[in-house]
Amino acid sequence: MFGQNNKLKLSFQISVPGGSSESGGSSQSDSSIVTTIECDSFDSGVNLLNSYLSKESNLAHCKIIVFSEEFAANGISETLFTLMNKVEVRPDCNVLVSRCSAEYFLNNSKPVLEKLSARYYEIAPTSSEYTGFTQNITLSDFFSDYTDTFQTCYAILGGINSDDTHDLNTGENSFEKDSTNKANETLIQGKSNIENMGLAVFSGDKLVGELNGLETICHHMISSSLNSCIINIPSPFEENETISLRVRLVKNTKNKVKLVNGSPYITSNVKLEARILTMDETSKYISSDEMETLEGALNSYLTTKLYEYLYKISKELKSDIDSFGKHVVQNFSTFEEWESFNWLDHFKDSFFNVSVDTTIKSSYILMES
Repeated sequence: MFGQNNKLKLSFQISVPGGSSESGGSSQSDSSIVTTIECDSFDSGVNLLNSYLSKESNLAHCKIIVFSEEFAANGISETLFTLMNKVEVRPDCNVLVSRCSAEYFLNNSKPVLEKLSARYYEIAPTSSEYTGFTQNITLSDFFSDYTDTFQTCYAILGGINSDDTHDLNTGENSFEKDSTNKANETLIQGKSNIENMGLAVFSGDKLVGELNGLETICHHMISSSLNSCIINIPSPFEENETISLRVRLVKNTKNKVKLVNGSPYITSNVKLEARILTMDETSKYISSDEMETLEGALNSYLTTKLYEYLYKISKELKSDIDSFGKHVVQNFSTFEEWESFNWLDHFKDSFFNVSVDTTIKSSYILMES
């Protein structure tokens, strides 16, 4: 983030040898310390840290790089190239944009189920495998997307959960509130203050917007990175009731791009399988007609959400985070022609055709026992 008295404000969270956080009332300082330095550059900040610690810091064990929203919105290319130029920084460390300052994020990160913060940062992004609410984005992934000409980069969206940051507005579609929040907004109360929910979307090296949990699930569906997730939809059988389903991709999504009068026409065919999680005493009697009705309701709901997501990233954010550009590059004979076309400038003019085909099984137990 930006410093008050110098160009940068760098915060380092450093593990304390022999530190422990076993006690329920212990603080993060038991296992690590956070040191904040105002400096002119990243390298000078590391040098000042070495002077302060009287030890040479080793970035080889860095697990996460945190940018504040304010800093990311002003461009991070200089810091990004500096990090990539450091051979000791591992390419598999994660990149996160925090909705609060990086210093506040590190000072208030209190993992409960792991003794070491480094271990927590290492495993936390893997929650995307069973929630779909975020994505495991490494430094190498982020840098590769940043330097590509047919897509844009994005990072994990993180924050600190507290009563002050909860979004208490229920809205009209309250059944969606579990999945349409971002980090810092979920109504979760507990000792673990870190939240990873949503994605931070960039255009070039600047942060231009954020995706909530449900929009991130849509990104996973379009980009074929969805493992499984839970979707809540309004019940087509009972008013004011919802049905929860666990959804997974059956096969990779088929994306095609055609240029129509210079504008990209993008078609996406999504093939899913779902299982009903919401059960009651009548669920075992669900008929084939009712199953088709539920499949139609889920398909219609997801189609609407995918359209909303696609038009948001193209019209509002103007960022291709789903690599649609790779389906267009084959139309150009040389790389120079492709660069001259400037795909990312044309992506904002895209229009879409989305289809969703879902097969539903009623439950894990009642249909298969």
